[in-house]
Amino acid sequence: MLRLCLSPRTGVPCRRNFAHEEKTRTRKPETHYEVLNISTNCSSQEVRNAFVKLSKLYHPDVKSNAASPERTARFLQISEAYKTLIKPKLRRDYDDSLLWKPSRSERSPVDEKGNPIQPWDVKPNFDPNPRPYYGIKGVNRVSNWQVALALMAIGVLGALFGFTSVKHSFNLSRQIQDEVSANANSHHAAVVADAQKYGNEEQVRRMIDRMARSPFNQTASK
Repeated sequence: MLRLCLSPRTGVPCRRNFAHEEKTRTRKPETHYEVLNISTNCSSQEVRNAFVKLSKLYHPDVKSNAASPERTARFLQISEAYKTLIKPKLRRDYDDSLLWKPSRSERSPVDEKGNPIQPWDVKPNFDPNPRPYYGIKGVNRVSNWQVALALMAIGVLGALFGFTSVKHSFNLSRQIQDEVSANANSHHAAVVADAQKYGNEEQVRRMIDRMARSPFNQTASK
């Protein structure tokens, strides 16, 4: 479709091909595979061969390409496609980008009423009338600050219980040690008092009697 328009500089009528401009604007950009004219499942050697073949046609050092900006720009596209597809990791990332590239219908979704939904629209994911929490009847959802307070209370109670348990264990252990020490002191005082009352000779006689009644000495004598 051709239409007449006025040049903004000279005011002279000019012709514009709006159909060509619309086609140019809506034309889908070429992929790296289309630039190199290869298939998407080609090997690395095929990528290299395609690059070498196209470089001979579009390289700027060729005399016929020196004065052609279009062919120079095409060579840059060929080089970019080769650098991406020749490396396995870059090629996998590029293939993933092609697979996940949204289509036109995916870019402009519509809601139930037919109104377009923008990609940045954020919809609330909560229900104003929630059901029972985890399906338990009578248990309603609670807010985050209530959960935080409950956890803090449990933590304080746990700390108090731990402190009380440690203190009680320490007191019990100390009481047992005091009882053992008191019994030892009592026995030692009784031994000292008995020795002072009967003298060394009586202590020696008692020791000899105990040794004589010992089962080990009786066994040795037999």
